[in-house]
Amino acid sequence: MWTQMEMAMLDTGNNKLPEGVTEYRIPIHFKDTLKTEGLKVFQSMMFESGDANDLWWTGQEFKDMRVEACEQMLKHDEKVYEDFRKEGFDVAIAHFHDLCPLAIAKKMNVKRVIWITHGTSIYDFSAVELGLRTIPSSIPHPLSSAGFFQSFSDRVQNTLWHLSLLDFVNLPQNLLIDENLFYREFVGNDQEDLWDLAKTTVPSLLINGDRMLDFPRPLPVHIAFSGELGVRKGKKAVMEKWLEEIIEKPSDGLIVFSLGTVSNTTNMPAQMINSFLGAFGKLKSYTVLWRMEKSIPGAEKYDNLHLVKWLPQKDIMRHPKMKLMIAHGGYNSFLEAAQAGIPAVLMPLFADQKINAKRAQRFGMATVLDKLDLTVNKVYGAVMEALKPEYSKNAKKLSAMLSDQVSTEPYYALRYSLKLATSPKPSLFTLKSQHLSFSEFHNLDVLSIIVVAVLVVFC
Repeated sequence: MWTQMEMAMLDTGNNKLPEGVTEYRIPIHFKDTLKTEGLKVFQSMMFESGDANDLWWTGQEFKDMRVEACEQMLKHDEKVYEDFRKEGFDVAIAHFHDLCPLAIAKKMNVKRVIWITHGTSIYDFSAVELGLRTIPSSIPHPLSSAGFFQSFSDRVQNTLWHLSLLDFVNLPQNLLIDENLFYREFVGNDQEDLWDLAKTTVPSLLINGDRMLDFPRPLPVHIAFSGELGVRKGKKAVMEKWLEEIIEKPSDGLIVFSLGTVSNTTNMPAQMINSFLGAFGKLKSYTVLWRMEKSIPGAEKYDNLHLVKWLPQKDIMRHPKMKLMIAHGGYNSFLEAAQAGIPAVLMPLFADQKINAKRAQRFGMATVLDKLDLTVNKVYGAVMEALKPEYSKNAKKLSAMLSDQVSTEPYYALRYSLKLATSPKPSLFTLKSQHLSFSEFHNLDVLSIIVVAVLVVFC
């Protein structure tokens, strides 16, 4: 189950349903035209500062969108819900961004829900639901720019991010309140609310990523990394003729520049475009493929530069002529470069892309650009640095590490999570801490008694 917003971000127009899978979409109509254009606004903001204020604004706008979407989905045609109830589904797999999928599952009589994240990070509100609490001093927050080895200021920033997340970007408390109002309309006021429902309904969470690429942290058995679902191995990609002709041109290798499927490159500011254009013009011995959705004046001057509106990126990454990936730091691009053993130049645009860049730097496979401080020389310098042999060597080491998996069985993590979700006794593997309050979890009540006792005895 996915909300309309997430589907809009994921739908590239080339998505195909697996055989035997039926898709049912509920059309959502937003009252505010700004909400209808929300994704476009979000895409344009990516090329701006992307500071905490931008993230706060994005969170509030998306909160309003989720509330409207939740109301319309829960009040959708009752016959549709009745048809789902007749199917007798055991498990629902839902995006973790808010709690409305729990209400939908409840209305369909689905007893268990598996959360799945959109990237390689688990956010605090989902972790708390499952009994896992983050230690800010050592666990980098997904939206923080602090890496694994943190200075004092990094730890301050990281702690503030962790403290803010329950009432900030992903799950503002007023979103939970509003969604509970719609939920109460069909279950009544005598039932547990959505927050408490999550603790009894969600026995498992899949982190949509590879464990090796994240910063190390202890995880219980019911929170697992999915790895890459649906990976194709051992199949040689067949390129379209026009693309094959470009790639096979004599050169020192292939450089690919792509900012992913969510960002809209028509919003790129002139300074950014000109910085990359000038740098690519200086890389005359390399073939450069630039995924760009508009024409660029002056690009025709460079025979080595090719602007394309779409690329089979995953296939190109494994081409023997591939030398360097230039990307925004989105998780998919990071994963594809790591799996293929290709070094990268990353230019984080928004949200968790800064921490992804830190992940890549940790393995010594990437250089990083500041999107607000670009010049031709800075882009060219970052590219030439990443083309040094040590970056390629480190990227290939990481690729070998990713290939050395505990199990080569396809969909191993997903199958394991489904087994846990359908267990008759989830209490055997879930954490008791998910039912504890903040003070109980940290033993504050016990510590207060000890402190009082010490003061009574010695004062």
